Amino acid sequence: MGVMKWIQKVSLLFAVCMLAGSLLAGCSSSKSETSSSSGLQMSATSDAMKMDSPRAETQSASVPAVQAQAASDAKGKEAGSAAESAPGDAKGGAITVMPAIGSDEAAGFNRKLIYRANLVMPVEDYSKAQTALRDLIALSGAYILQFSESATTGERGGTYTVKVAANGFVSLLDGLEKISPSLQRNVQGQDVTEEYVDLGSRLKAKQMVETRLLGFMEKASKTDDLLAFSNELSKVQETIEQIKGRMRYLDQNVAYSTIEIRLYQQTDKKPLLSDPNNMTLGERLQKAWNSSLNVLVAVLQGILVFLAAAFPVIVIALIIGVPIWVYRRKRNKELLAMRNQLKEQNASLNSLEEEKQGTIDAE
Repeated sequence: MGVMKWIQKVSLLFAVCMLAGSLLAGCSSSKSETSSSSGLQMSATSDAMKMDSPRAETQSASVPAVQAQAASDAKGKEAGSAAESAPGDAKGGAITVMPAIGSDEAAGFNRKLIYRANLVMPVEDYSKAQTALRDLIALSGAYILQFSESATTGERGGTYTVKVAANGFVSLLDGLEKISPSLQRNVQGQDVTEEYVDLGSRLKAKQMVETRLLGFMEKASKTDDLLAFSNELSKVQETIEQIKGRMRYLDQNVAYSTIEIRLYQQTDKKPLLSDPNNMTLGERLQKAWNSSLNVLVAVLQGILVFLAAAFPVIVIALIIGVPIWVYRRKRNKELLAMRNQLKEQNASLNSLEEEKQGTIDAE
């Protein structure tokens, strides 16, 4: 029994020692956590003070990009060393490897290219060619973005702006050449890989700045600090949305190429602006006759337009002037009648005086 009690006391003492050791280890870890948290708070405060200026924000945003650049350079060097040590080199010399700029896309494995083509397609029958063109666009999975049609005395045609998937760009061009073998083609390509990689790096940097600003806002205790962080966060988020929008625009233009098509039919053998010296006598006479008719039609149209514009004034003038004209005409007739009567009376008086004078002379 005494031995058992002694063993129990020893085990109890051992348990107390273990408990004390664990408590001491917990205290030391809590102290280290406290010191590390205070260090984080000091670094956060210093970062917040730095981010009050645009230059500090740019520097803090460029740090992750530099780190990513260094990591990518390290990966490129490792890949280069692995390629040098790999067997199968015919010449046995070192292989030159281009350093990675930011990703495999920027190194040339999957470049971002935007293709654009301009086509001029003369055809014999515009209606049939237009139907064939629409059928080809539908079968290629493309779509018409813009369309305009015009017709003149010399030609009839239309202009199409077509968007087609990048993998169907070449096949659509080949189909268009079958519709018009004498087409004029101009194909251009724009490499936007560098811009896209730069936008990706800027986006990552701005997203890291956004995350840090959100953390600062959660820890901010003053209203002024909260407002300052909120203003900076709104600017960073606006920049992020602009970068994302530009990247979406580039992705859409890379995924879908643009083809501008001018389809036309020559309706007259002579061009619209032909040389007058190469015309025959009949063509000159016809041209002069058409010109005179055009002038006459233009004059008549001008007269009709003038009459249409002056019609209200003419109506008002007739309403006012016709009664006046009738009144004056009637008055002139009355005056003329009175003058005739006076002339008759004068003539009769003159005849009476002559008779009297003759009678006196006879006596």
